[in-house]
Amino acid sequence: MSRRTLWTWALVLGFGALAARAAVAAPADRLVVAVTEADVESIVKAVGGEAVDTFSLFRGCILRKDLMVEPAVRERLLKADVVVWTGFFNESAAIHESVKLLDKVPEGFKRPTWIDVSRGAHRVNVPVSSCEGYVEVPFMYGDPFFWLNPRNGKVIARNVAEELAVLRPAKRSTFLANAEAFRKALNKDIERWQAELAPIAKLKVFSAQCGWQNFSQIGGPTFATCKGTPGQLPAPQVLAEHVQEMGCQIVLVDPNTPAEYGRVFREHTTASVVEVPSSIAELKGASRYGELFDNIVKKLVEAGKP
Repeated sequence: MSRRTLWTWALVLGFGALAARAAVAAPADRLVVAVTEADVESIVKAVGGEAVDTFSLFRGCILRKDLMVEPAVRERLLKADVVVWTGFFNESAAIHESVKLLDKVPEGFKRPTWIDVSRGAHRVNVPVSSCEGYVEVPFMYGDPFFWLNPRNGKVIARNVAEELAVLRPAKRSTFLANAEAFRKALNKDIERWQAELAPIAKLKVFSAQCGWQNFSQIGGPTFATCKGTPGQLPAPQVLAEHVQEMGCQIVLVDPNTPAEYGRVFREHTTASVVEVPSSIAELKGASRYGELFDNIVKKLVEAGKP
């Protein structure tokens, strides 16, 4: 079997972590870890510390059909010891397609371990019966942006620690201790965010971008969305009408949301329009997982003031 074929099958079957672990040696240097999301990458860094060398594979929304590994990191992907992903099939498909674009697999290629950090995470919008009609396979487990619920950050950290410990048994206690420290710090942050959001708990927030319903699981304002084709926004005027009908006081838009939407929201609704990145990759100067939520809490509280 050629190295190219081996890599292809590793991507398709790489979710079987047992086989992958056996193929990964335990050198003294740091583990090279490819992570699908920048926010998840920040957790991997917190848990892995000096034992990991991380980089993120994607920028922008993972729902888009043309999702591809960033060109600048494709070669690095081939040298990765570990691929950390969210269990969302669009990610694995994009990685597979990106590798197919490469001319050849380098010498010394080894099959990476795949770590699915979604194990045990709380999900929203989970289909509960066939009465809801056809559900696309990628969404059968619910909203894929589960890491936007900060409580799931603790789950992700634990999953990462346990899997890295398999690859570096000598550092097991360090990884688990780092995950525990991350959990305790995040618990304090969540308590602070809940206290800051309490005064605006009666407000209703419309989110033009995907995923922020996950954040609402810690309390605060009610988050509303307009369901349609995942990853595709309905027309601006349609959304503006929904915002008015639902009585939303705040509308969240992403920096990548077409400017037309923000303009229509401002002109045709009474809501305050707030730009909030849904990833630290889009938040200038941010590197820690908690900074994503520090930002949205600050923006919501400011917009919710009388």
